[in-house]
Amino acid sequence: MMKYQINLIQQLRIREQKEQALKNNMTLLTVLAFTLLAGSIGFTATHLLHMKSVIEKERRKLARIEAEYKKYKATRMIVDKADIELLDRLQTGRIFWTKKLAAMAFHLPNKPPNPYWITKFKYDRNTLTVNGFGFISPQQEQLITIDDYLNSLRNDTTFSDVFTSCYFNYTKRDDEGYRERVTFDYSAIKPAKKRRR
Repeated sequence: MMKYQINLIQQLRIREQKEQALKNNMTLLTVLAFTLLAGSIGFTATHLLHMKSVIEKERRKLARIEAEYKKYKATRMIVDKADIELLDRLQTGRIFWTKKLAAMAFHLPNKPPNPYWITKFKYDRNTLTVNGFGFISPQQEQLITIDDYLNSLRNDTTFSDVFTSCYFNYTKRDDEGYRERVTFDYSAIKPAKKRRR
C-alpha cells in the first residue's frame, strides 16, 4: 500500500505569501494613486490660484485704463478759454519770413565800392533786431544811406504789413584795417495783438 503525505501547512504558507504580496502591491498602488491624486490636486490648485491672480491683475489694469479713458474723454470735452486764445495767437501771429528777408536784402545799399551787408538778425517778443555793416564812402554819407534804407523798408508793404515801426538803434565806426567801415543796428516792431475779452 502506498502512502501519500500532503503538507497542507506549506501550501497554506505559499497561499498566504501570495496574498500578502498581492496586498502589498495593492497598498503600494493605492498609495501611488493617492500621491498622484494629491499631486494633481495641488498642481490644479496652484494653477487655479495663478490664473486667478492673473485675472485679478488684468481686471485692475482694465479698470485703470477705463478710468484714464473717462478722464481723457472728460478733459477733451472741456475747452479752456486760454487754449482758444493761444490757438488764435498761433494762427494769426505767424510771420512768413521769406518776403520779409527778401525786402531787407532788396533795399540794402549795394553799390560798389561801398556795399552794405546784414551780419545778424534775431526775432524776440515781437521785435526784429538787425545788425550789419558797410563801407564808408568818401562823402561820408553813411547816416543818410542807412536812413534811406530804413525809409525804403518802412514804405515796402511786404515788410511793413507786419513790422509797422522801424527805427534806428545806433551806428558805430569800426574800421577794418585800411578800409573805413561803419556798423549799424536797427529794430522793427510788430505790434502786439490786443487780447479779446
